[in-house]
Amino acid sequence: MLIKNLFKKDIFRPINGVVKAEELDESSVWQELDEFVITRELDKHLRKFLSAFLNAIDNKNVPAITGQIGVWISGWFGCGKSHFLKVLSYLLRNALHTFQGQSRHAVEFFDEKIEDAMMLADVKRAVASKTDVILFNIDSKADPRAGREAILGVFLKVLNELQGYDGDHGPCRVLRLDREEDPAADRAGRCDGDRRAPCLGCVPST
Repeated sequence: MLIKNLFKKDIFRPINGVVKAEELDESSVWQELDEFVITRELDKHLRKFLSAFLNAIDNKNVPAITGQIGVWISGWFGCGKSHFLKVLSYLLRNALHTFQGQSRHAVEFFDEKIEDAMMLADVKRAVASKTDVILFNIDSKADPRAGREAILGVFLKVLNELQGYDGDHGPCRVLRLDREEDPAADRAGRCDGDRRAPCLGCVPST
């Protein structure tokens, strides 16, 4: 018997050595969920996260709890921080993923990864709540000219994008009218001087 035949998965399959927030194609997502291993250390951290998250869900009308929830993930380079964070985002979104004829919701990947029935129940209770997930690489969103305000600016940018707005300028530049379709909009003026696409927010309602 060949050594490669001892393994459940093809050892020559392509493996992404670096997990990136922007890689959301179904092949990458499926592999990241399917091959995520809950070690004893990750088991401890996952329980800690679930405890904080479920506490906020159970006390959603208590600002002292919901207004202070936050989780900081730290560790050495290459220890799996990005993979752990990305898998958490998949879990909370719990979307249906399809790859090579198979379909699973994110939480279904964990049925065979978590042996503790109570912990698995906590995972399923967490994903049952409606959660908006924003996953991004802060370096790719930040404006280096923003200085100390860069992080706050990035959070505002991705929040605008989640709402369907222009990330850099918010609601003002989202809905646009073509000047040829609405000449009145051209006379109304523009907030950005763009002659091709007036800002709907600058057009007075009639």
